[in-house]
Amino acid sequence: MKPCCKAFLSEQFGGDEDIVAEIYAEYVTSLHAKAQEAADRLAAADWQRLDETAHAIKGNALVAGDTETADAAIALRGASKLGDSAKAGELVARIRELAAQL
Repeated sequence: MKPCCKAFLSEQFGGDEDIVAEIYAEYVTSLHAKAQEAADRLAAADWQRLDETAHAIKGNALVAGDTETADAAIALRGASKLGDSAKAGELVARIRELAAQL
């Protein structure tokens, strides 16, 4: 478990390890799915839906205390609004890398 997430979730849920583990597991599953979804949206140059996916990634990451992933998702939202394929590609790759580290 990513230390920042463990600390954040433990604080939010009074140190209840079962709840922390359950929420973190849901976050990991969701992030992997959303990272793939972002890659698919980028490949289709579907900028609106890529922005929506990045928004979901950001929200999920913040709920889990994963500010590093949230920051990448915020940047991805900006790139998607500009239709910047190169920057969006870098950010999708970064989010996938961060997901793989969980």
